[in-house]
Amino acid sequence: MSREELIQRIIDVLQADDRVRATWLSGSLGRGAGDRYSDVDLVAIVAEEDRAGFVAEWDGIVAAIASVVLTHRLSFRSSTVFNQVTADWLRFDVSVITPASLDRYTASTVRPLFDKDDLYSRLRQKGEPLAPSGPRIQGLTKEFMRILGLLPVVLGREEYAVSASGSGLIRMLLIQLMTEDVAVEDRGGALHLRGLLPDAQLAAIDELPPILATRESAIAVHMAVARLFLPLARDLSKRTGTPWPDALESALRAHLDSQLGLKLPDLSPWRPTAGAGDDANGNDRSPARGGRHIAAWHQTGPAQPAPATATVLDALARAAHASQQAPG
Repeated sequence: MSREELIQRIIDVLQADDRVRATWLSGSLGRGAGDRYSDVDLVAIVAEEDRAGFVAEWDGIVAAIASVVLTHRLSFRSSTVFNQVTADWLRFDVSVITPASLDRYTASTVRPLFDKDDLYSRLRQKGEPLAPSGPRIQGLTKEFMRILGLLPVVLGREEYAVSASGSGLIRMLLIQLMTEDVAVEDRGGALHLRGLLPDAQLAAIDELPPILATRESAIAVHMAVARLFLPLARDLSKRTGTPWPDALESALRAHLDSQLGLKLPDLSPWRPTAGAGDDANGNDRSPARGGRHIAAWHQTGPAQPAPATATVLDALARAAHASQQAPG
């Protein structure tokens, strides 16, 4: 079964169900930005009185669509999301909502597959670009600093395999922080950074040291990531009016210095660097980037290595939990 055949099967099955008033294609395909690797994201709209029954019968409904080898259900106050993988390894997610939740979508981010009640006409044409979230920036920053403070533990115990996992974790936190500074209506999924992040940030990520299960790699990777993360976090905190954790930063600096002789980089001020398509403030207005406003990705002052974060298993679990963004 091809992706197009899967979409047609979904239309056939859901359109035949009187409870489903509309089904829209969302995600990258709904925005017209998908590629051959994109999964199928859908919004199924049912009446409030039909929602519970429809969700309860989902296993039978999806069986009529395709042979699935994985189904995962996420329940939220205003929606239920089903993640599926078919036997052909096609991925499709269905968000089941009611008409009361239509204001979460805009005409520019979804494409109707069928719409029995013309619900699509009730959508705003386009939404406001997402702004950085102060609480999320604060949460990412505190978690990043907490994990950095575990470096002496991992190095002291010579748990280099764990530190390699930690290297991947802090890279993930860095990417999440970078995406907070992308002002578009829909930032898309975690597997689609090119075309979302500016070229300078993508290059900075690509140039990070390789992750190896060694002491040297633990220090090199974490110091390099911290050099990128901390100034950007400070800048975003300032721009969103979010209190900076000064006491935590001071304690972290003293801790790493006393235990390992490592010094965190100074949080140098940011300055815009104009490029092709940038305006006078360094904001990328090029058509290829959709006119996004992205903070400048250059620091003044000399490059400094930055501290490492080695991580123990509880840090991995806590940060992964904190990083989840629940829809709905």
